[in-house]
Amino acid sequence: MAWQIHWAWVILFASFATHFTNYSIRLGYGILMPEMIKSLGITKAQAGSIASSFYLTYTIFSPLLGFLVDRHSVRKLLVFFCLIYGLGTFLMSKPASLSQACLFFAIAGLGSSVLWTSVNTLLQRWFAFKRRGMVLGILSTASALAFGVMGLAIPFWIARYDWRTCWLLLSSLAFALVPLNALLLRTRPQDLNLRPWGDEPALPAMTRPEEARVGLGYREMLKLRNLWVGGISYFFISFSLYIMINFIVTYGNLELKLSYPEASRLASAFAFSGFFGTLFIPALSDSLGRQRCLILLCMFVASGILLIVWAGRNPSALFATVCILGFFFQAAWPMYAAAARDFFPPEATGAVLGFWTALYGVGAILAPVLGGYIADILGTFTRSFFLAAASAALAGFFFSFISAKRKSPDLRQSHFSEKE
Repeated sequence: MAWQIHWAWVILFASFATHFTNYSIRLGYGILMPEMIKSLGITKAQAGSIASSFYLTYTIFSPLLGFLVDRHSVRKLLVFFCLIYGLGTFLMSKPASLSQACLFFAIAGLGSSVLWTSVNTLLQRWFAFKRRGMVLGILSTASALAFGVMGLAIPFWIARYDWRTCWLLLSSLAFALVPLNALLLRTRPQDLNLRPWGDEPALPAMTRPEEARVGLGYREMLKLRNLWVGGISYFFISFSLYIMINFIVTYGNLELKLSYPEASRLASAFAFSGFFGTLFIPALSDSLGRQRCLILLCMFVASGILLIVWAGRNPSALFATVCILGFFFQAAWPMYAAAARDFFPPEATGAVLGFWTALYGVGAILAPVLGGYIADILGTFTRSFFLAAASAALAGFFFSFISAKRKSPDLRQSHFSEKE
């Protein structure tokens, strides 16, 4: 019999491409920010408000779309919203004013609002429980790779074209996702008469596939303490991340007076070090425990941000500390995605991720505006970075209160039980 690849790996390929494109656009704005500040004549806080407009629509629609992911075809949702994402990204090449840039990036944020939740939920359907940390770590290398590649590609494009052409090139990536996802994605392994890759034949999920189609209502879900402490933790790590992501290149270029290509390489250093962190830390958490690893990760993130402030204008120390931060920071996202599956009913993964993503979005909305405003007032990003470090420490503190599931012979019921 000819060797055949399990379709789960095809799903992973399409999900990886979607994740890469999503983060190339989302994080690419932070690399383009110095050029847009100079071209549009805006302040750092105003530049931050453009990023916030993306996360405003992203946050508003994420809970609803997370709820839909549990009930409708992931393939159809992704195809439709990739079209919207491509349109918003294309329009980002056209703004003549701050208000137009905010509107256009808000459209892109709407398109992006379903992508993270859907691909994470999809992969956890296609891969067995003991493989989730591994596969989500692989997926999250796409965001690190995207940020790193953009840190190299965007200065190259800027030198030959301009920032508007960069947005046109990024929009072509988003539009290319439409036929890719339409052709390759399948919502569940059962659609192809398959089991999740690495699954055991006797798992209840496979003997009772209809249970996977029963969603957990928001009213029931909102009563779970884990939902709130996990979501608050996610808010704080998001706030911390988006101060650093949005302003690390601007900090290097406009405050430390590095050249634009040198400052952009800070983003690449951050991202490529994160590539290794996303492979190692989530896989390690499969054996050491998600909660313990995530708390330690948040503490290392806070320390890494403080080290960046300490490095100052020393180029070698600055790049080294950015790499330390990136190694731990990028691994946070697959860890939270896996936690959503570990501490909640399996049929509610999309809804939980959607709810958490809403709180994540609030952090992402506030971070660029507040971080930019503080930098405008004080003339330095140092205080903004101190705030980011404190926020990362709070993320670890709140996640320490999440409760493990009680062991039960009934797999479905065990997900609903929490320690008192």
